[in-house]
Amino acid sequence: MLPVTVTGNIGSSVGSTFDLAPSVETMTQHNKPDTKETPRAARRKTGTYTIHDVANMAGVSSITVSRYFNSPDKVSAGLRERLKEIVDSIGYVPSQVAGGLASGRGRVVCAVMQNIASTTFADLVKGMTDELQSSGLQLLLANAQYSKDQEEQAIRTFVGWHPSALILTRDDHTPASEIILRGLNIPIVEAWGFVPERPFHQVGFPHAEVGAVLARHFLEQGCKRIQFVLPMAEEDFRAKQRADGYASQMRKAGLKPDIQVATHSDDFDVGEKWIESFTKESKRSRPEAVIFSNDNMAAGAILHAPACGVELPRDCLMAGFGDAAISSRLTPALTTVRPPRYQIGQHAARAILKLLHADGEHAADPMQDEFVSELIVRASSRRR
Repeated sequence: MLPVTVTGNIGSSVGSTFDLAPSVETMTQHNKPDTKETPRAARRKTGTYTIHDVANMAGVSSITVSRYFNSPDKVSAGLRERLKEIVDSIGYVPSQVAGGLASGRGRVVCAVMQNIASTTFADLVKGMTDELQSSGLQLLLANAQYSKDQEEQAIRTFVGWHPSALILTRDDHTPASEIILRGLNIPIVEAWGFVPERPFHQVGFPHAEVGAVLARHFLEQGCKRIQFVLPMAEEDFRAKQRADGYASQMRKAGLKPDIQVATHSDDFDVGEKWIESFTKESKRSRPEAVIFSNDNMAAGAILHAPACGVELPRDCLMAGFGDAAISSRLTPALTTVRPPRYQIGQHAARAILKLLHADGEHAADPMQDEFVSELIVRASSRRR
């Protein structure tokens, strides 16, 4: 079972039924032997109040109450305040299941993150949440851990909720996922990366360009031996895309790419082991510059460098990716690329809202929202 984080309330309201008419058995009881009858238990309620109760208390229709929950901007401010007081006082929770059955779609936008614990995806989620906040839609999250199979499982689970839309953070799905997605009649946005030829809406940036930008940064300083370090996780396809961009730029410069794959899962350990390995190479063969797949790897190397007798950036120039909070606080401060994480999440949700309000003809046209990541040059990549 996939770890799923739910934002929002899910409940149901079912009225109780009581049989007030005397049964046939009771009316003819004097013709039967004196036996003890077990009374039928009353049907158990799963919710104390219904949407009709709220409507009666407010003196409005049930449709108006439904509109208050699903499209609050269509209800006057005064009525919204009155309904909020009633709902808060009785603890009423609308049934998402019932709403989904009535409309064919639930009031949720489902999103599959690749690593929900990372700062990168946390900022992405915040952008989505802030944009959806006033829409009446709730965000439902799953963590795929960079696994296409886990993503497929999450998609299958989410489709069962009849979501209003899907946001995915990869574009290389399993064949089964592709079939499912192409068969859905809901907005689908692939966020974080940017692949224009995809049939779904794209919001993100080309990761290969990030690798090319970092390679050019070092090439312009005269470096010829530039290394790229990939994480151990084989399915971190975005890091591979950045490595491909680096490799392409190196070949354009007539140089051979040097891509290394980490042997440790912890990013800080990867940096430590790399700097230890660096000291064992001769000055003529070791890298003049290194590009790490993320800032945590580079931070591990920078923090461990003094213990290894390595002086940075004199002995080696260094860069990462992500602009983590620690990057500017390191000594030397880390050169990195800052992706517009929050803005991508915000625009992904904005695309969903736009598509939900579009007519069928325009909703079918894939939207392309491309961002540019910013190169942040700091002391770790400046020659002294």
